[in-house]
Amino acid sequence: MWRRLRWILLALVVALVAAVVTAVIVEKPTLDDDEKAVDARWADLRETLTARYATLDGAVAALDAAGEADRSVTNDLQTDLAAWNDALDGGSPARQAQIANRLEGQGARLRANILGSPRLAQDASLTGAIGSFDSTAPPQEAIDAYNKAVDTYEQDRTDTFRRVVATLFGFGARPHFSVPA
Repeated sequence: MWRRLRWILLALVVALVAAVVTAVIVEKPTLDDDEKAVDARWADLRETLTARYATLDGAVAALDAAGEADRSVTNDLQTDLAAWNDALDGGSPARQAQIANRLEGQGARLRANILGSPRLAQDASLTGAIGSFDSTAPPQEAIDAYNKAVDTYEQDRTDTFRRVVATLFGFGARPHFSVPA
């Protein structure tokens, strides 16, 4: 009896190993392709966003010149702009997308701060900086293409069979990108 049980257990272990190897061979290329598609769509957006966030550097300088260097929005913008530059120098596209989303929020916050203050709203350099930021928004088609690639990647990454492969090979989550209205 014990001898037969050992053979059955051995057969189950071999079948399990074969299933895992098959899953890796079959599913990893799909995840690789999906990840490359997300990275390619992000590269299309990154160039536009780099120019867009350069306008926020100008907005920070205009806030400093207006005596508003101590505002929390100014400090938060400086922190996130530094993080963006660091991510461009060696960060992953996923990290860049996270920081880009934060910068979009900071840009909306900056707009609300400037337009909500009668004194700041009269400063031509500040309103010009906001105008420059608003005029350099990435094309909606590029945002939609990126988000669609993220949806496909996330759907495949969290699929029942691919989840194990994604975990084993470090396929992490990718954020969507949006520009607040």
